[in-house]
Amino acid sequence: MMDPRAKAYRLFIITRAWYAHLHGLALSSVACAVGIARNPGTMSLPFLPQLGASGWWLEPRWYFLATCPCLFSCAVFSPGFYVDRYERFCDLITVLGLLTRHGAMFDGTDVRRDMATLLSLLRPAFLLASVLSLRYELSKQWKMHAVRVGLDVPMNVYRKLRFGDAVGDAVGGSVAPTRALIAVVAGELVRNLALLALTLGAHWAVERRDRAGFEEKVQQMRSMADATDADAPGRREGRARRGVVRGRVF
Repeated sequence: MMDPRAKAYRLFIITRAWYAHLHGLALSSVACAVGIARNPGTMSLPFLPQLGASGWWLEPRWYFLATCPCLFSCAVFSPGFYVDRYERFCDLITVLGLLTRHGAMFDGTDVRRDMATLLSLLRPAFLLASVLSLRYELSKQWKMHAVRVGLDVPMNVYRKLRFGDAVGDAVGGSVAPTRALIAVVAGELVRNLALLALTLGAHWAVERRDRAGFEEKVQQMRSMADATDADAPGRREGRARRGVVRGRVF
């Protein structure tokens, strides 16, 4: 059984993020649909079987496109059900977004260098946007932040080592495989640790503001309750007096 204060704080965080969450789902759906319309070809992950046009069901973007509108509809028409499972839905979108982003860098046979560069540059913005639209308590979500950023390391390393020339990597064919692996892994670790620090720092700053608002609201409710309790004897005395008057009249 969740502590009443913890439950109230959870609902307060969800309320503060609610409209950003809905807007994020809607914009993600539109962006994914536009991406599919502009690039209808295969965009699966490089380590999955490449089945050509018949392998569309292996493309994460189709699952992302189907999931976002469904969650949006559920949040609008059944908010109670959605709020009870809010953290799970946020994690689901986070994982699907991660897979969709990596799938968009691969066209089925090779890395799309322009898309890989663009998504790499926009990665900090995506992380900050998720802090605003997919957040819940940092004490619970920091693990998902670490998993999401951590999964980028092996996936980026795999892509860069297998398709190094296609992404303009510094490791070419003349570099020893061991040195190439160390260079790519070290670069990815440094970059993703910095991104994790950025994500956790931004989430901490946002939640600090939310916690201050929550404490202010709790204090206001306590003040109202204290004022009500202080006024209770006077109201009881007033009701007693009115009863006496009614007794005399009637």
